[in-house]
Amino acid sequence: MERHRPEGPPPGRHTAEVQDPGSAPPDDSLHGELEAQLRFETLLADLASRFVNVPTGEVEQEIERAQQDMCELLGFDRSTVWRLTGSSRPTFILVHTVRRHGGPPPPDRMDALEYFPWVTERLLRGEQVLLTTLDDLPPEAARDRASFERFATQSSSMFPIRLSGQVIGLVTFASSSAPRDWPARLVTRLALVAQVFGSALGRRAGEDALRSSEAALRDLSGRLIQAQERERAWLAKELHDGLSQHLAILAVELDLLGQRPPMVPAELRVRLEALSARTRALSGEVHQLSHGLHPSKLERLGLVAAISGFCRELGEGEAVTVRFTSQGIRRELPPDVALCLYRVAQESLWNVVKHSGTRQAEVDLHEAEGALVLRISDDGRGFDLGAALSGDCFGLTSMRERVAMVDGEVQWESRPGAGTTVLARVPLPGTLA
Repeated sequence: MERHRPEGPPPGRHTAEVQDPGSAPPDDSLHGELEAQLRFETLLADLASRFVNVPTGEVEQEIERAQQDMCELLGFDRSTVWRLTGSSRPTFILVHTVRRHGGPPPPDRMDALEYFPWVTERLLRGEQVLLTTLDDLPPEAARDRASFERFATQSSSMFPIRLSGQVIGLVTFASSSAPRDWPARLVTRLALVAQVFGSALGRRAGEDALRSSEAALRDLSGRLIQAQERERAWLAKELHDGLSQHLAILAVELDLLGQRPPMVPAELRVRLEALSARTRALSGEVHQLSHGLHPSKLERLGLVAAISGFCRELGEGEAVTVRFTSQGIRRELPPDVALCLYRVAQESLWNVVKHSGTRQAEVDLHEAEGALVLRISDDGRGFDLGAALSGDCFGLTSMRERVAMVDGEVQWESRPGAGTTVLARVPLPGTLA
């Protein structure tokens, strides 16, 4: 760590004393240093190749193996690897420790900010911290010094692990048996080790994210299939219990009328009018069923008319009051955008009917900053949003996926006893950034 000397290390690295890289070693040690350099270069090349080919599930084990190799080759007593965690309070959590000898073992869970606050702040900024002795620590690092002494550390070098320029962790190398210097050449090589670790962890994180996405996609596909089967079962029930039986009754009455037609014209007229009324009622059921599967009004009259009509029909059929307002909405909208927002309104209002416990809701559709904004709100019982989003709530998941397909976003505001608000925003063509 830098102590504001006239001549010091480059910015971004803290050190107390760095051996002059230009000073030549004694002649009798030149051969030994060259051999050590060759062994180190060989180890670095081996590490790089190992991490390129290692399966992602074995990255953690390979990191510990690399730490052991580094300690044995360079005489370090201890090496640790820490992982960045937290957003409101970023810190490092200890995940790997290799000890050759000396010093007590670390606790089960070790938070860098609790033990080494001064050092951690610099590493979070992406700086290297080098300690030849603990006297290199400034007075404000008293807690850091106490922690180093607790773990019998005499010298330590600490390097941030980066991924795409962002700090994701740190690696340390320490001496417990005696103080040691950190020559510039050694520091450069240890920083390369941190880079190798960063690349390996980044590859593993990428593959983990891919597997997670694939798992989420499989889960969503499974739930979509289940929803499709539920919709088919509902449609079959509607056809069997409703239309099918009504059509059968109508057919029987037509057969009876054909077999024994009334002799009096007035009676025949009454029978025919009754059958005609039943036929019109069946036609209305078919229309309603078809409209639920695909809103033809949306294509003919536009989004505003379709949502307004649905609000009116829902209010009449379910005894709820739905207040719909709209402003400045063009009639010609991309079909996928219009259908998306219609389905969001439809799903949200059905949720009001089934779950809110209230008989009132408001729907507003307007254009703002190049996007269509749909807002559905009620003053019902609300729900635990976190539990719903993390649980098996297919309605919210399908709503989010549907909006994402048109480059939009949907948000929910709700808590028990405080009602619910759904806010969907979909950019209009030509406004995508």
